[in-house]
Amino acid sequence: MTDDTTRDLLLPWLTGRAERWHRRRTLPTGDVPREAELAARVAGSHARVSVVLPSLNEAGTIGEICASIRRSLMERAAVVDELLVVDCSSDDDTAAIARDAGATVFDAGELVPAVPPVPGKGDALWRSLSVVSGDIVVWIDSDIRNFSPHFVTRLIAPLIADPAIAFVKGFYRRPIVRGGETVPDEGGRVTELLARPLLAMFFPELSGFVQPLAGEYAGRVDVLRRIPFFTGFSVEVGMLIDLLDAVGLDALAQIDLGERVHRNKPLADLAPMAYGIGRTILARAEARGRTRGPSGVGEAPMLRPSADGIEVHDVVELERPPMDQLERDLSAISGEIAG
Repeated sequence: MTDDTTRDLLLPWLTGRAERWHRRRTLPTGDVPREAELAARVAGSHARVSVVLPSLNEAGTIGEICASIRRSLMERAAVVDELLVVDCSSDDDTAAIARDAGATVFDAGELVPAVPPVPGKGDALWRSLSVVSGDIVVWIDSDIRNFSPHFVTRLIAPLIADPAIAFVKGFYRRPIVRGGETVPDEGGRVTELLARPLLAMFFPELSGFVQPLAGEYAGRVDVLRRIPFFTGFSVEVGMLIDLLDAVGLDALAQIDLGERVHRNKPLADLAPMAYGIGRTILARAEARGRTRGPSGVGEAPMLRPSADGIEVHDVVELERPPMDQLERDLSAISGEIAG
C-alpha cells in the first residue's frame, strides 16, 4: 500500500500543488473584520466595491437581500458603493421589488445592446461588467433564503487585505429538503458527482476548491474583464479555468460563507446542467492540451429516454469574449464607420 509521502513523491504536481494552495488560500473567517472596520479598510484602499445580483423571477427573496445590503453595508457602514440587479426579463415583480429595496436595476437586454442577450446567469454576469463602476465586484445569487451581509463582507475582505489576490470564491454547507426532511450537506449534487471528479482528472491544481460551482464570488474588475464568460450553467467552472490561466493559482482564494439555503432543483433538472458543465471542462482540457488526443466534444444536444421515446435537450452554452476585447472591437468598428 502506498503511503501519503510516497504518493506525493510519485505525483507531486497532482497532490502537492493543490494541497499547498488549499492550506494557503482557504482563508480563515476569523480574519474578516467587522463591518465598520472593513469600511475603514475599504476607504483606506481607495477601492470602490460593486455588488451585483443576477435575477430571474426571484420576487420571494431579492427584496430582503437588497435591503440587507443597503442597510448594513451602504448606510450603516460604507463598505459597498453600488448595488446593481441585472434582471433577465423576469415576469414577476422581481425588478420592482429590487428597486424599492434600494438597488439600481438593469434589464439584461439593455446592456451591451450590440450583442443580443440569451437566457442564462453567465450572460447577465458578463453584461454587468459593462456598467459596474467598482474596482471590485461581488456577485451574489438572488435566491438565497438565509442571506446575511457576511456573504458579501467575507468575499470582499481578502481582496482588500491582499493585493495579490484577484478572485475569491465562496463555499458553504448546502442542506437539501428530501421528503419533507432537511438533510444537511446533501446539496451540490452536480459538484460532487461531475464537476469535482472531472476537474481532478484534467485540472488537478483546482482540486482544492471546496465548491467550484458555488454562485457567490468576488474579483477585481480589471481581471474579470480580461476573461471570456460562458452564458449558462458553465459560467462558474469556466471562470475558474480561465482565471487559472490569466492570473495563476495563487491569485485565487476561497472562504467559508457558512450555510446557504436556497431553492434546490429536482434531480431530473440537473442533467442538462451537468451535461453543459461536463462539456465545458472537457473542451477546455482539450484546448489546453490536457487530453491524450481529441476528445470529440461537440455541440450535440443531450439525449435521454422518456416515456414517449427520446427527449432532446439542447443545452446552449455560448462563450462571450472578454469585455475588454469586445469594447476594443466595437470601438474599432465605430471608428471604421465614422472614417
